[in-house]
Amino acid sequence: MATARGAWEAVPGSQGLLRLLSFCVFLAGVCRGNSVERKIYVSLNRTAPCVRLLNATHQIGCQSSISGDTGVIHVVEKEEDLQWVLTDGPNPPYMVLLEGKLFTRPLMEKLKGRTKRIAGLAVSVAKPSPPEGFSPSGQCPNDGFGVYSSSEFAHCKVVQWNPLGNGLAYEDFSFPIFLLEDENETNVIKQCYRDHNLGRNGSAPAFPLCAMQLFSHMHAVTSTVTCMRRSSIQSTFSINPEIVCDPLSDYNVWSMLKPINTSGTLEPDDKVVVAATRLDSRSFFWNVAPGAESAVASFVTQLAAAEALQKIPSVATLPHNVMFVFFQGETFDYIGSSRMVYDMEKGKFPVKLENIHSFVELGQVALRTSQDLWMHTDPMSQKNDSIKNQVEQLLTTLETVGAGVPAVVLQRPRQSQPLPPSSLQRFLRAQNISGVVLTDHSAAFQNRYYQSIYDTAENINVSYPPHLSPEEDLDFVTDTAQALADVATVLARALYRLAGGIASVDSIRADPKTVNRLLFGFLVKANNSWFQSLIRQDLKPYLGGGPLQHYIAVSSPTNTTYVVQYALANLTGTVIDLTQEQCQDPSKVPNENKDLYEYSWVQGPLNSNGTSRLPHCVRSTARLVRALSPAFELRQWSSTEYSTWTESRWKDIRARIFLVASKELEFITLMVGFGILIFSLIATYCINAKANVLFLTPREPGAVSY
Repeated sequence: MATARGAWEAVPGSQGLLRLLSFCVFLAGVCRGNSVERKIYVSLNRTAPCVRLLNATHQIGCQSSISGDTGVIHVVEKEEDLQWVLTDGPNPPYMVLLEGKLFTRPLMEKLKGRTKRIAGLAVSVAKPSPPEGFSPSGQCPNDGFGVYSSSEFAHCKVVQWNPLGNGLAYEDFSFPIFLLEDENETNVIKQCYRDHNLGRNGSAPAFPLCAMQLFSHMHAVTSTVTCMRRSSIQSTFSINPEIVCDPLSDYNVWSMLKPINTSGTLEPDDKVVVAATRLDSRSFFWNVAPGAESAVASFVTQLAAAEALQKIPSVATLPHNVMFVFFQGETFDYIGSSRMVYDMEKGKFPVKLENIHSFVELGQVALRTSQDLWMHTDPMSQKNDSIKNQVEQLLTTLETVGAGVPAVVLQRPRQSQPLPPSSLQRFLRAQNISGVVLTDHSAAFQNRYYQSIYDTAENINVSYPPHLSPEEDLDFVTDTAQALADVATVLARALYRLAGGIASVDSIRADPKTVNRLLFGFLVKANNSWFQSLIRQDLKPYLGGGPLQHYIAVSSPTNTTYVVQYALANLTGTVIDLTQEQCQDPSKVPNENKDLYEYSWVQGPLNSNGTSRLPHCVRSTARLVRALSPAFELRQWSSTEYSTWTESRWKDIRARIFLVASKELEFITLMVGFGILIFSLIATYCINAKANVLFLTPREPGAVSY
């Protein structure tokens, strides 16, 4: 051994060479393994799962088994095709590829009751969108968490706001359900099905068969109470805690027309007019929430109104201030608005409830079938004569300024009609205030695709001529953009009057080009030159490649939150002459105050050559504030006062297809392998027992004589 070791040491670099050869062998094995896997499996990269959500009382959504669920693919293009899956097919369980138009509650109930024959579901996108409408939300959104939870208006007894809602998004499924977002991948699956799973002349198909495997195992079960308790115990007693669920949370975006000191609170005599809307939407599938009508059209309109109002030279002299607020998480029982009300009550927000002069909220406003824009008010708070008079003044102000915009006609629904689902309800739940919700519907929603994957740009008629480039689309004002600009003009003029402005409002007008750019960015292509100019350089990846999705999520500010904050900052703020270092730390600059303003170093527009950008510092009042339900701060996980929605954690979300052999062949393969294993063990034992005979011990070398 000494001689051998010395020989290796005598060769320079021999140990390094040995290590290199070992690494190459290992790398070759890994590469060969990956190559074999690629030959067996075809991964589906453009999918969106249905995930598990929980609240105080139950769980909703979908999940797979811990190792994923596998089934033979069967394409269902018409309801009659289900017969094979539910009864006739000889090779269950089946993985159903369902045409989007068939994704309805009655059909899903049939599948839900036959889980032994159903391994999972892959849903393709219906093109065009189902003409009859599709809404997986409930018929009474946010039921029980508004101002009417214990009144004659509870449970939408007077107005059923979303009559097309089938409630699928609030059901619990024991098998995985995935959305196929890429039409090419859908066609690959169908081709595999046609090649291998279609029988000939009415006979059963022969093996191998095309199968699909879906992985979406969820860690949380039962309810928010259960999962938060388990996570809390883990965090307390474990060094490496295994958190099983997270509260749905994000940030509200807000700004003031006139800057205020955010380190303190306003005096009781300081009055504020609140302009509010929501940022979020959802669908049946995780992070697929286009929300064109349910969210985007309204917050785009409010952004345009904020820009129009900020351009008025005399805003600094208005008797009252105006606060623009964009609430996150309103889809899930008013997360954002309930948190802001809670912070106002606890003195944790610069504005208090008693500072609110009036409240104007934009609901769904993009689908006006005529010039009418409906002004909804609360009949319960108007039982107070003082509030009733204030509401009447608010409505009169809106009607007066609306008269100057012929394209918009303000209308009043029946006075006895309650408010639609809205953030205003959470404020009224805490205190009677003068408020109104502006919508495109007098009663039930005009939106046939409320909180669904089909609430896209097409739903609100946003389309562009095919001969234009994406950059040219930015400046092409669509009819929808013009209509929303008219609504933004009415809103800006009304806010000016409500804030005490007495000058003529004829010059206050929202820019249709701004509205179009915002619609294009949020609904068609976020990664465009204008959006890039508005944000910080490190936020560029947040723009993605297509439209933004508006699901609230569970972590730091979502893409939508950041883009809305920076759009608001650029549209209402001021470009100031500061360097990047000064902009990032304005406390060192005289006459600059971070308690009054927010400072952002943005990429800026392209230079004249179009080769680089001109970054600059924007000073504005656009800020973020936490949108986390008070139930989690108070650790009241079973609360009926506040939202308790959580999202389960998971480790693996993926989908793939492959060919599967018959059970008989699998059994034969297993038995052959088992036989080889037994033979190997016996052979090894025998060889080891007769080793002294089979392998002669080498003779010891004799003494060497010199």
